[in-house]
Amino acid sequence: MQLKGLLTIGGLMLVFTILGFQHVKAQETRASSKEVEEMITFSKSSSSEDGLVYEILPGPAVIDTSQENTPFSNNTTTSTGAYTLSVADIDDEDSPDSQDSIKNVNITFEASNGQTYLIDNINIIHKPEGQGDHTFFGGVGLNKVMHGNTGIGTGLMPKLMSYITLWGITNLKDAETDTVVASERLIHIMTTTDVRNEALELESSTDVDSSDYDIWKAHTHVILPPKNMQGEMDPVPGTDHGFLHMMWEEVKLEEPNREWNTVYEVLPGPAVINPEMDSTPFSNKVSLGAGEYEYTAVDVDDEDSPESQDSLKEVSIHYKRPNGTEFMIDNINIIHKQAGQGDHTFFGGLGYTKIMHGNTGIGVGLMPKLLSYITMWGIADLKDDEGNVLANDRLIHIMTTGRVRTDSLGLLSNVEEDVSDHSPGMGETHIILPPKNTQGDPDPVPNTRHGFLHLMFEKVNIDSTSTGLFDQRQYEQLATSNYPNPFGEQTTIQYELPEATDVSVQIYDVTGRKIATLVNERQMAGAHKIRFEAEKRDLKGGIYFYRIVTEEYKGEGKMTITR
Repeated sequence: MQLKGLLTIGGLMLVFTILGFQHVKAQETRASSKEVEEMITFSKSSSSEDGLVYEILPGPAVIDTSQENTPFSNNTTTSTGAYTLSVADIDDEDSPDSQDSIKNVNITFEASNGQTYLIDNINIIHKPEGQGDHTFFGGVGLNKVMHGNTGIGTGLMPKLMSYITLWGITNLKDAETDTVVASERLIHIMTTTDVRNEALELESSTDVDSSDYDIWKAHTHVILPPKNMQGEMDPVPGTDHGFLHMMWEEVKLEEPNREWNTVYEVLPGPAVINPEMDSTPFSNKVSLGAGEYEYTAVDVDDEDSPESQDSLKEVSIHYKRPNGTEFMIDNINIIHKQAGQGDHTFFGGLGYTKIMHGNTGIGVGLMPKLLSYITMWGIADLKDDEGNVLANDRLIHIMTTGRVRTDSLGLLSNVEEDVSDHSPGMGETHIILPPKNTQGDPDPVPNTRHGFLHLMFEKVNIDSTSTGLFDQRQYEQLATSNYPNPFGEQTTIQYELPEATDVSVQIYDVTGRKIATLVNERQMAGAHKIRFEAEKRDLKGGIYFYRIVTEEYKGEGKMTITR
């Protein structure tokens, strides 16, 4: 007896042939990402409706309490206000000829004295070489690690990364009358990583950057210091204490230099599926980075054992954090376990097309139910960009899956159904070094800062180097659609044939199981419609796929049945 089945993975066709009890499948599958070398930068920053506004009032400097009445204190009060600004960072090094500028700016806020202020024009300072006590005292800078022990900025602020930073000259205005309250004032603006805790207490680390790199928790500081360009005391007129330091929380970063949601790191935070569990790698806290990966998976044995030949080869993983820290992994040894060993069904070996997580019992329940095209557990060395080992013999988990995050990188939370996106080119690869050893005991990963590493690559490629796994034939794309979608009882699939040809229209579920063959005949050129009646097939709600194949063309699409 011979049975054949098809499974669509990222637009590619997986072929199974079963002869008696023998399961024949190809051995090698390759997964890779687009190479992203350039670190992402943003040239626009604005306040959000969700973020609060604070004024930092005079008080002892957190980092040097001997200095009183500073704008670097834990003395804060809530305020109101909004802002938007766009910058042009043209020149890496500032000079009188620099073209760096603010393209537009509009800042309004209420200070503690009850007055509402307006800043609607800033002239960037372009300094002569060596002038000023701030390395970026002139010009505009993007993604600059500053303050602390960097020598860039005052040592009264912790070491941090600033997504956007600038120094300029402005007129401080009364927002109600548009009259100038203080003219030609020095102004410093930074949109930075979060450097205050939940109690708004300032981080105090000057040697280590301990700020929060969550892209959704960026802060913007607008400071009018009580000094002039020469560093001499010059209190700001109209203010109660001679300076202004306003801070906006959860600001928006906009106008990126490249596609922003392709390479990133999942940071410690509350688990999306169980928020009571905090500091997990299953949060919505993400930091954007750069890098690329590729690997070839060799799946030889269906059941794992110490004799398994499953392996991972041609591994190359590279990730760069926004602060310049880089990680590499270039060798992974698959774990091959004794029967029943390990707390994960696929803790050993390597598997294709596994429905995992959620309520499956395969993997932690803190991830949504998903289809993993390739999954493996292994041991690896974590290295820096020069190949020096940072942490050796670390547990590593890799999954190349359907997409389980939204366009804003929010994690899906459905544990009952797989609602991940299986559309061609929309897969994800998760690379996780957990803070545990192979016995499940706590074992933080050195040099990662938070004890684990969870890297994400979007829009990954999956292909094969051997025949039989994927359909290697090159087809022309066939335009297809179905309506309504989502649907409850029935939907209509439509397509247009350029010529008369043999046509197959089939329906699959997320596991690759064929649900129905709607068409298997020769059809004339032109528009065609076929009705798919889900209610007659007693199908559960969830994601399904239709696939249309002719001699020269193919088309496919995702359908959602609501129940």
